[in-house]
Amino acid sequence: MRHLWAVFCLFLLLLFPACASNKAGLKSPELPARHWLDEAPGVPVENREKLEAAVPNLYDPDKVFSFEECVYLAIQQSPLLVNSAVNLEIKRVELTSAVWQYLPEPRMSISVSNNLTQYNNNERDTPGDYGRPKLDVGFYAAFPNPVATYFQHQARKIMVNLAIAMHRKAIGETIHKIAQAYLQLQAKEKISAAQKELLPLGKELVAYWQQVESVEGRQGTQLNRAKQHERELELMVEQTSMQETIQRTQLKILAGVEPAQRLRTSTGNADSMLAGFDGSRLAWDERWPMLEDEYLLRGQVKLADYNIMVAWAQYVPDMSLQYDKNPPAGQYQPPGGTEDYFLHFHFNFPLIDWGRRYRGVQTARMGKAQAFHDMSRKRTDYSNEWLQAEQKVTLAVTQFKLAQTRYDTAEMQHKEAQISFRAGTEQLPVVADCQEAMVRARIAMTEAELELRLAKLNWMYLAGLLQEHFLGLPAKEIL
Repeated sequence: MRHLWAVFCLFLLLLFPACASNKAGLKSPELPARHWLDEAPGVPVENREKLEAAVPNLYDPDKVFSFEECVYLAIQQSPLLVNSAVNLEIKRVELTSAVWQYLPEPRMSISVSNNLTQYNNNERDTPGDYGRPKLDVGFYAAFPNPVATYFQHQARKIMVNLAIAMHRKAIGETIHKIAQAYLQLQAKEKISAAQKELLPLGKELVAYWQQVESVEGRQGTQLNRAKQHERELELMVEQTSMQETIQRTQLKILAGVEPAQRLRTSTGNADSMLAGFDGSRLAWDERWPMLEDEYLLRGQVKLADYNIMVAWAQYVPDMSLQYDKNPPAGQYQPPGGTEDYFLHFHFNFPLIDWGRRYRGVQTARMGKAQAFHDMSRKRTDYSNEWLQAEQKVTLAVTQFKLAQTRYDTAEMQHKEAQISFRAGTEQLPVVADCQEAMVRARIAMTEAELELRLAKLNWMYLAGLLQEHFLGLPAKEIL
């Protein structure tokens, strides 16, 4: 018995180093590099020269970021893109694992055995090693299901391509949000500039009513109202300034910059992204095949096809190869002879599986039917979204024209009031009211113009042209 325990302990000592993997001391996997697009060949960059020119000085503290440069900064470090980038790397690792599944996994079996009782010590045919510990070594290898392995490999290829499309989609959403932030920031700057024009006017009204009430001996009612109105104008400027600060903070978050850091932006050419875009010249059924959504849906259908084949592959019997000293029935070995080694090739398949495999195939088929339904439904939803985007742009154009007409009217009234004031037939408060009405009409026109640009931007994003400007067309992998 002591011999058995000694051999068993020796076996544990040999096995322990194998269990303590040397990977335990390695660092955990890091996130993808900043140049994600360069590391992903399935994500082409249309303006690669601009990207390479912008990357070296993206982190210059004195840099003033245009819209395109802010997009490149977000592509390099935006936290919104981390999940899709990591998912892409995971799918690539899974593809590598699927390739290695073609090969069988050899295993070694070691058994240590000894007698618990020794009742046959005095028998004539007792072998010479009777009662001693015995070590048996065997080898075993289960062959993978060739049909299932092949289609699982093909499915992993599609999943990598789908992960690339998801990463492109995430980049497109980030670009859309940055474009919205730039347009809104540009509008806030225009509104703030217009409101600041009214600050000197408020001071003039206060001085005017001070002079009038000192001459006429009034009780100061108009002067107090003028001071209150001056304070109101100052608060409006502060409100717009705070809204502008919030918008810049949102832009920093989108670009992956700490809110406490400074991000200088140039919104002068923010509306240039919409130059040349005319959605009325496009057709939704022509743009639908160019989008990542359509590619993702087609990939889901193809993936469902492979899932059906994997379900059918469960009918293939399990196969394994075994090498040991266990003799099959009828292979007599004399007690005093040397043990032979045997090679066993096993086929294992159930006679009755109670419909389990068939139900798996039917489930996979229903999954494909769902994928087809999703493709049809998403295509219909896209046509409806296209129609709504077109209607919103039409409404925004009408609202902008209305705001522009009102501004023209207010501007004409202001000019008439100025002429009358110079002629001595009108008082300063009337001119001030007309000027303030003109500025408010200009602010309303700026807000209406912003709504029009945002509506066009949403239509452009829906058509896939906004992200296509930076990333080019989707990769043309064959599904």
